[in-house]
Order: sequence, then C-alpha cells, then structure tokens
Amino acid sequence: MKQDLNTKNSDTRISGRTGIPVKAALYATSALATVGAMAVSPAAAEEGVKLGINGYYNTFFGVSSYNEANNDAHDYGAAGLFADGELHFKGMTTLDNGISFGVQIELEAFQSGDQIDENYAFVEGSFGRLVVGGEDTAAYLMQYAAPYVGTPINTGWITTFVPPPPDSTTGFRTPALSTYVDLADDDHALTYFSPRFSGFQLGASYVPAATVNGEGKNFPVYADKETENHDLFVVGANYVESFGDVDVAVAGGYRHAIAAKSGPNNTPGQDDPEQYSAGLSLGFAGFTVGGSFAMESSDRSTDGYGADLGVSHSVGPWSVGMTGFHSEVDGVAGNGGEDELDSIEGGVSYAIGPGITGSLSVLYADWEPASGEDADGIAGIFGLKIGF
Repeated sequence: MKQDLNTKNSDTRISGRTGIPVKAALYATSALATVGAMAVSPAAAEEGVKLGINGYYNTFFGVSSYNEANNDAHDYGAAGLFADGELHFKGMTTLDNGISFGVQIELEAFQSGDQIDENYAFVEGSFGRLVVGGEDTAAYLMQYAAPYVGTPINTGWITTFVPPPPDSTTGFRTPALSTYVDLADDDHALTYFSPRFSGFQLGASYVPAATVNGEGKNFPVYADKETENHDLFVVGANYVESFGDVDVAVAGGYRHAIAAKSGPNNTPGQDDPEQYSAGLSLGFAGFTVGGSFAMESSDRSTDGYGADLGVSHSVGPWSVGMTGFHSEVDGVAGNGGEDELDSIEGGVSYAIGPGITGSLSVLYADWEPASGEDADGIAGIFGLKIGF
C-alpha cells in the first residue's frame, strides 16, 4: 500500500508519473475496424502468454533532526534506513487479429500485510485497454503532478522520515498526504482506457466494493453495504502532447462512492465521499515544471485539500529539483480547526547506469494539528534506486 515511485506503469499512453512522453504513441483511430477484424481473422496466436520478471528495489538512509510533540510518547533516533521494492510478473501475447491479452502480478519484496500488490488481467487493441482485477483506478493512473528529484513528498513517504504527531490526520491516498487520491486501494475493479486521439484520452473505473485494504473483496465478492463503501465510479482524463520542444500534460479526475450505512464513525446518514483531482506538467529544454491539486468532500477526517508545486532540471545523467506540498484537512470532528502539513524537498540525483540512480535529498516537514501539539523535522537522505 504505497505510492508507486518507479515505472510500474510504463505505458505512457495512460500515465505520466514517470515523466512526460515526447510524441506520445497513439492508438489506431477506429474501434469498428478492430471489431471487423475480430469477425474475419483467425484468433490464433503463435504462442500463449509467457511470464517475464522485472521490478525495482529502493533503499534510503536518512539522518534527521526531529522536534517531537510534547504529547508524543516516542523518542526517535537520529538515523534510519528505509527500503521498498517489488517483483513484477508480467506476460502478454498478441493474437493474429492484433488484440493483446496479458496479466500482471506484483509481489512485495519484503514482509507485508499486503504481500501481493496489484494483480490484474488486461485486453488491449485499437479499441483501447480493458483492465480487470486489483489495480489502481483510472483517475489515479492518469494523474500528473509536480516533478521531484530524490525523495518524493507527494506521497505517504513524509511520515517515514518526519513522523506525524499523535493528533495529526494522515490517510493513504487522501489529500492529507498526496494529490494521488483514490477511494479504493487495489480493490477489484473494472477499468477502461480509450484510445488516445490528438493527445486526449479518457478512462473510467467501477469498483463494486471499495474496501481500501489493498487486497480486493473475495468470499463473498459483494460489498457489505452496512460497513463498506461501495459502487465506486471513477472518471479520468488527460491530454499529452508536444508542441515543438515543449511537452504538455494536463490531467483531471473525479471519484464518487456510496457511503456505508454505518458511516466512517458508525453514524448513520453519512454523506457519500467524493474526490476531485487535477494536474499540470510542462517540459522544455531539460526543465520540468508542474503542480497538482486534490480535494475530498466527505464526513471523514480527510475532508479537505492537498496541493504540490515543483521544478526540476536534467543535464546528461544529472538532475536537480525542488518540490513543495501543502495540505489542510478537517481532522478529528469537533477539534475546531484543520490539520495542516507543510513540506519541502530539494534533491540532486545521478544516473549511475541503466536503471540505477543515486540521490541526495534534504526534506523538511511541519505538522500542525488543530488540536494537540505541533511537530517538525528536517532530514538528509541518501537514496539508491535500482530497476530491473
């Protein structure tokens, strides 16, 4: 359960989290032509699906100075190591009619309550791409945000290096920590991505049971409408195009689920949760400038907004960048204010070799809960990212 920071979704026709693609690949323009081909062509592939393995491993060493809240029982040390990695088992075959079928299963590289991460099957062709299984929803995958170099802060990773005080509100895939928001987390979903026409692409997802447990709903497959949010609908869109030497990417998304009858606080009559997101990224002459915004409207403690803004520059194997993130959410009901987070990160990275990047970052975060005590800290972080 994390924000993916590598090239898991390397298909830039859908997502731009790994950078703006230059002259993004386009699907063919006629779905009707594909339907016709299905009717007249023999659907026999040369061979079936065979799995390959790739993935990544990230490790970070941080040294920090942390001002703990007065009501925090912890006594944190000054240094620590963080690791994150996955093995991806992926296979695909293309039939004689041009339609491709495939599967992807992702395994955490460490002990986790969510040992198997995304796991899904897909079908794609000139008609678009259909994904069925435990995968992120369309708007999440199509989002763009500020660039970063080194350690990302538009994620829950802030809590790793500058822990929140006891009274601060955090929430995975909520605006409290990120603009990559969602009301699901790898729950079983049905998602469709349209072909990309003149830079534009649409996506939509339906999630019967939004359990947000990273595993999806089985045994039974139906949502318990008493205790689980359900019938989540998601729509997303982005525009990705190059104009001469300028790369442009714009994204937007909307999510709506029907609230569980008992509500997040076991109180009947809760409002249905909704989330909105938007992002922009511009690239020119090695520079990337971008930002994003996300908002949640709900009866949860994460009702509120988050936003980021950043700039980066790359020359040869070197990259340097700075990113800021700010959020304000309701927090605990009745606290009379909003929980706020302000953070900023600056970093430099060097591409050591194919798939291998070293980085050095400085990260600062300031937690200000509406009730309770504030906390803040600064960390110097050395990172090593290895993709394979």
